[in-house]
Amino acid sequence: MTEIVPENTPVQGGTYEQKVRELDSILRKLDESEIPIDELGEKVKIGAQLIIELQQQLKSVETEVQDAFKVLDESFDKNISNQNDNQ
Repeated sequence: MTEIVPENTPVQGGTYEQKVRELDSILRKLDESEIPIDELGEKVKIGAQLIIELQQQLKSVETEVQDAFKVLDESFDKNISNQNDNQ
């Protein structure tokens, strides 16, 4: 994984939903110019890291779902084949 911010930031760990909420908070503060200039660089790095982690989580879940459907398809095909053999 590409890492932009140090490991001790609040980005590490957490659920997908927590990361989305944190990213949303950062984006809202950026949009409303609520982040002091001294913190701006750090917040942008954290936001970028959150986006990377969220993309990776989505890709992982997508792969899991595709794998699950492959198993279901194989099971379905096997059952159909067995039914045809028994006729």
